[in-house]
Amino acid sequence: MPAARLATLIAALVRAHAANTPPPRGLPYLGLEHPSGTGLHLLDALAARGIFRKYEYVLDIGAGLGATSRWLAARLGCEVVGTAATEEEAAAATELTRRVGLALQVHAIPARGDALPFRDGKFTHVWIIEALPRVADPDAVLREAHRALRPGGTLAVQDLVAGEGPPPVLPTGWRLASLAERTEALSRLGYVDVVVRDRSADAPERAAQVVAARERFVTRCRAEPALAGVVAEREAIAPAVGSGALRVVQLLARRA
Repeated sequence: MPAARLATLIAALVRAHAANTPPPRGLPYLGLEHPSGTGLHLLDALAARGIFRKYEYVLDIGAGLGATSRWLAARLGCEVVGTAATEEEAAAATELTRRVGLALQVHAIPARGDALPFRDGKFTHVWIIEALPRVADPDAVLREAHRALRPGGTLAVQDLVAGEGPPPVLPTGWRLASLAERTEALSRLGYVDVVVRDRSADAPERAAQVVAARERFVTRCRAEPALAGVVAEREAIAPAVGSGALRVVQLLARRA
């Protein structure tokens, strides 16, 4: 993914939009960094598990351009480290974060989710937002998340899992699991107090300005051949969520 160009387009579109309407709190870039189209209002429910204070330290695995990381810092005041797939993506996420004044709280680094460069028990919370279908070995990512959590720490996962009917045609590299497979993996890997919530019914974005901005953003991306993969991903995932071919579930658990 040409992350630097994508970040530049996002910043330009939001700058033009903000001249008329300020973005919602916690969404300085209107969630345009978030590929699936699920509403970031869903994150409020994930944040209800565990106590967030300024001294909380959150690892956001698979954070990409950093939408979730900035949401956590802006809404809850905690410090966040978000992992990106490449150095370019981490640099683009860092620049977006700097533009909105959150550089002291949010740090993006290039790191694989299955080989995290952190000592055991470093984080009070680990979040994984719709990243597991995009990795080759989700169990390895969940195992590393368990290692990086301090005892008693909270894991919060929002996942896209197989729904009813024929499976959707997904972008290259995406692998769907069932909800049963995800919950079984959490138990097998040592997580306890697992809570599952199906959020499919209220998954679509609610804010009209965010929906309109996403439509303009995809239209703008279509004009650049280098962003064809971005367009393909968004045009595959969002309709599958809307039709129920993909379910949106949240799993909360704790490291014993």
